[in-house]
Amino acid sequence: MKVCEKFSDLLDYQQPIHWAVGMFDGVHLGHKRVILSADSPGALRGVLTFRTHPLAFLNPAHAPLLITPHPQLKYQLFEKLGVDVVLELVFTPELAALSPTQFLDTLCQHCKVAGISVGANWRFGKGGSGNADFLQHEAQKRGFRAVVSNMLVNGNSTVCSSLIRSLLKEGKMKCAASLLGRPYSIYGPVEHGQQLARKLGFPTANITPSQHSALPKAGVYFVSTQMMSKTYYGIANVGTRPSIDESTKIPRLEAHFPHWHHGDFYGQQLEIFLHDFIRPEIKFDSLQQLQYQIQQDLESIKKRIDAGLTLMV
Repeated sequence: MKVCEKFSDLLDYQQPIHWAVGMFDGVHLGHKRVILSADSPGALRGVLTFRTHPLAFLNPAHAPLLITPHPQLKYQLFEKLGVDVVLELVFTPELAALSPTQFLDTLCQHCKVAGISVGANWRFGKGGSGNADFLQHEAQKRGFRAVVSNMLVNGNSTVCSSLIRSLLKEGKMKCAASLLGRPYSIYGPVEHGQQLARKLGFPTANITPSQHSALPKAGVYFVSTQMMSKTYYGIANVGTRPSIDESTKIPRLEAHFPHWHHGDFYGQQLEIFLHDFIRPEIKFDSLQQLQYQIQQDLESIKKRIDAGLTLMV
């Protein structure tokens, strides 16, 4: 899979491309349906998306936090869906000024468009003046396919990124996973911390999420990660560590995997899956109280950790 950053990068492609177009934050079940519908005979499967949410430029105060803020994670999810090429655009004033017709003109001038797949609520072009009906009309004129997918309903819920963000805020990880089609995860490089957890006997893998991340409710979670072709289960705290005296408080993830005995994770890119909320984040009066609570947390999920070694992520 190749990742392109501007329209001109597409000039190298001789083969037609069927594009799935959207922000695809979370790459949830509804997004997957749109991406898989980008399927025309003899054409590559492409995803046209944006590095940051368009509202971050158009109306920053209303820009949503991102379920998948790390580009590398989105690329991995796209590749699993059979995507051949990704065009990830930076949302600029020039791009925002394009009318729907100009946007399609620009795309068609730089590659052979076999089709465009979108969600039914998709809007594009200056002021969001283009919609699915406009796309279908233009597709007929220009000679490519237009595929419009209705909103996906899962159980009693319409699958959408805003609902998933709400579920994360409530710590409802299983409900969020049912809409994502996988457990919610935090992805990033493992950093050096103060090593306080190591001194307490619980070495942790520490990740500082992007400031644009849609994080779950602060607290302790039952988690897993995959390393060396194996799945390891443990616990993680997501929050601002109220028991630790720090000059700057920013959200962090600190995960401990009791069955991991192969050294530290420093410098590695790690994806940590959050399966279940265990308890809220608590401020302790001493590190000894914190140590005791971590032991209790591990004990409370010991059976799940032991049994979980055979479970799929």
